[in-house]
Amino acid sequence: MSKSEEADLNLLINSLSSKVYNSFKRSLNTKSEPTTKLKLLETVRKKKAFEKVPFIKKHKLTSLKFNTLKFDLFQELIDHLKISEEKYSDINLFNEFIELEVLLKNALYTKAKRKLNKLKKIAVEKCDFDICCLLQKKAVEFRLFNYDKGTNNFKDGVTELDEYIRLSKNLNSYKLLAEEICELHYQFLDKRIKNRDGLLNYNNNPLLQDVSSAKSVLSVYFFYRAKSFIYMGDNDFNEGKRYSFLAYEYLNNNPSKYRDDFLLKFKALNNYLDSSMNLMETTPFEKIHPELLRLIDENEHRFSAITKSFSTIANDCLVLNYLWIKKDVNRFLEIIPQIKENYNLHSEMTGPNFSIEVLLSIARMYFLKGMLKEANHYCVMISDKKTNPASLIISCGNILRIMIQHDLGDHQLISHLIHTSKYFLKSNERLFNLERSILNGLNKIKPYYPNAQKSLLFKELYLEISEKLDKAEDSILDKKIGILDWLKSKINT
Repeated sequence: MSKSEEADLNLLINSLSSKVYNSFKRSLNTKSEPTTKLKLLETVRKKKAFEKVPFIKKHKLTSLKFNTLKFDLFQELIDHLKISEEKYSDINLFNEFIELEVLLKNALYTKAKRKLNKLKKIAVEKCDFDICCLLQKKAVEFRLFNYDKGTNNFKDGVTELDEYIRLSKNLNSYKLLAEEICELHYQFLDKRIKNRDGLLNYNNNPLLQDVSSAKSVLSVYFFYRAKSFIYMGDNDFNEGKRYSFLAYEYLNNNPSKYRDDFLLKFKALNNYLDSSMNLMETTPFEKIHPELLRLIDENEHRFSAITKSFSTIANDCLVLNYLWIKKDVNRFLEIIPQIKENYNLHSEMTGPNFSIEVLLSIARMYFLKGMLKEANHYCVMISDKKTNPASLIISCGNILRIMIQHDLGDHQLISHLIHTSKYFLKSNERLFNLERSILNGLNKIKPYYPNAQKSLLFKELYLEISEKLDKAEDSILDKKIGILDWLKSKINT
């Protein structure tokens, strides 16, 4: 096993819900498995940092026997997870498709026809048209429409298959388009970026001209999702908000017991609230966030490890953004231990944009409270993530770190940070006049200047930045780190 896979068993066991863990544990007991295998499962589950050597010594195992035991436990757990306890899960749908294959290969056509009809109904409701295509191909191949009293014939069977192919292509096109725009929009998030045409031109895509082009429930959802990302990437948060809520509302109005819409609804509400708070609005959060928490509470029992991590980190981002707007440092200090624990547990299993936003949110709240060393620690963590696609967050983190160094009185580092920040901003096409003025202005303020002179320079910089923000197409930088309030606080101090 390669070093990159050494922790896989630990990750897998600790990602299990209590329900699945207990179910697997019972299955080991009923199989009369060696007690060491059960002990390994329990030990890994109980200890966040599993230590191999003490376990081997305690149970008198050789390294070879331990590795075999570990491999067997991992494989048995994977086999257990192949059977989902959720009745209409994707895993169960595939398992039933395999059962259909068994029935067909053994010429049990009447039973196969019943199963085919059942699976097609479920798959259509789930908008899983790829499975519909596989099922209907079997129907055509084995002429299953000849094994009941219906009026279907071969031509109708082929026509039905063509329709599933069309629906599948339509949905997959919208899914891929939405994810493509989602990935691209992180590179923008600022109206001042000149080459925004690459993002805005998606509005001319034939798929996004009219919602009637979307031919299924999920296609409509991804139509709205794609549109929301175009506007969010251009910082048109009113339109981003509108399309995000349309996506959520459409799924709410078109539910299906066969389809698990939790993650899609959660993402739509997350984007709605994120857009609202980028507009510095707090009322939507106060009104809608309880609905999002209710959504989590109702579905948490069936979360996968990835869903748990994503929903946890994304929700933490929303809460921290709300506290930043409200400047509620007391509530921040109450919840920060849990936020840190969540980050340590879940950040590696969620999108890099969310994890880095948590870091900036923590840093700026510590900065607001005056806990400068703690704030600096998180800014350093941000600066280490140079390849993260959310370059706006890294830019904000770099400038915030310079502000922190000024307050710490560590002026030796400031010149270096200003140079590296300029290089990063220029490399990512984000060295606008505003950022250049901030960095150049801060560089002029030397530690050996008299307080009166420093206060005057801060005042000049404050007035310059205020004027530029009034004229700028976007004030996203000030919204993210409060540069104006900080400059103002330095006047006559």
